Amino acid sequence: MARRSGIVVGLLYLAEGAVRRNVLHYGLGVWLALASAAALFLEAPGPSWSLAAAGGGAYALATVLEARRLRSLEGPAHT
Repeated sequence: MARRSGIVVGLLYLAEGAVRRNVLHYGLGVWLALASAAALFLEAPGPSWSLAAAGGGAYALATVLEARRLRSLEGPAHT
């Protein structure tokens, strides 16, 4: 059951990214949905490990990219 919830979370990110035109969230949603769907074919405890690695890695990368995106929106620093 928990493995299927990853697909739902991925689809929510995908929809949010599409509505707000946020490529980062759209890509994260696609990745989470695909990784969760692929994990359904693994035997226990493979799905948990694969989702931890693929999902955790995706969230870590998204954190770095989002911080960089927000810094670029701020413009030059005021001194």
